[in-house]
Amino acid sequence: MKVFVRLLACLALGGAGIASAQSMADVPGVVVGYSPSPSLTDLLLDREVYVSSPSIAVLPHGDYVASHDLFGAGSGATTSATTRVYRSTDKGRTWTGPVVLTDMGRGSLFVHNGLLYLLGYAKESGNIVLRRSSNGGVTWTTPTGSTVGLLKVGSYGGTPSIPVVHGGKIWIAQSTGVLSASTDSDLLNAASWKLSNKIASSTTWFDGKFELWSEAQVVASPATGVVLLPKIQPLPYTALLRANTSTGSLSFDTANDFVSTPGTEKKFGATYDPVSERFYLLSNPVLPVHASYGVPQLTRNTAAVLVSRDLRHWDVQQIFLYASKIAYTAFQY
Repeated sequence: MKVFVRLLACLALGGAGIASAQSMADVPGVVVGYSPSPSLTDLLLDREVYVSSPSIAVLPHGDYVASHDLFGAGSGATTSATTRVYRSTDKGRTWTGPVVLTDMGRGSLFVHNGLLYLLGYAKESGNIVLRRSSNGGVTWTTPTGSTVGLLKVGSYGGTPSIPVVHGGKIWIAQSTGVLSASTDSDLLNAASWKLSNKIASSTTWFDGKFELWSEAQVVASPATGVVLLPKIQPLPYTALLRANTSTGSLSFDTANDFVSTPGTEKKFGATYDPVSERFYLLSNPVLPVHASYGVPQLTRNTAAVLVSRDLRHWDVQQIFLYASKIAYTAFQY
């Protein structure tokens, strides 16, 4: 019965997702990692695998390191996540790899004190783990205990984000919470880290249209302090969840701290640039011409740079990727 239902679903989609000869000619940039579309057999037998959760970091000497994980029924991510790591020595023109890591998914690459780190989850809804590499991602530590990268044991989830350093601490989003540790501490030691509280949400917000918030990004500036920005599904808004830099705890003003932000009903990336003193955000805004198409959080055919001085007022500065085939193209994560 299950196979029959999945077959009907595939036919209803007009064969979408069934493997065929695929051309990279229309793909912008350089292909770093690739996985072919699953075949009809893969879909029927729960063996489909997709690429997800990309992350990138620049090493102190200029090499690039990128990663992604695998998801889908055939990926094994519910028991042991898999991450692939790639490296470029020519500023992204060519890539080598992958180095394959098990028990690591939805990872965030970052460089701290000259060393490369990858923070993620051992599996979907699993332990929070941290790995370190001293040779640019060729080999990594293994998080077998609380002093070597096993940071939290339990059912945790999140997606790649960009850590920030502020107030003598490194801060990184963990779903709608934030992890923090002193910049001079041993980051592989679980005792160095503190996980904040999470603020309860309500489906009564936005006249009952609010569904959930998740996949937050952390930003920080001298004027704003440390702020966590979650996506809000299914609405183009974010929220200003403020972190106490001493205690690491979060607070939120329901009446004043929701912010209209084009495209943030999907996962987005955000950072602060101290040179321009502006915040920048990469998102997938729904253009007016596509406003009537399907579900907003699944409309991902437009990639744009947004800019703000204060986290409250955002302007679309530049659309840098666009595809008219909404059902088949997504610039995301």
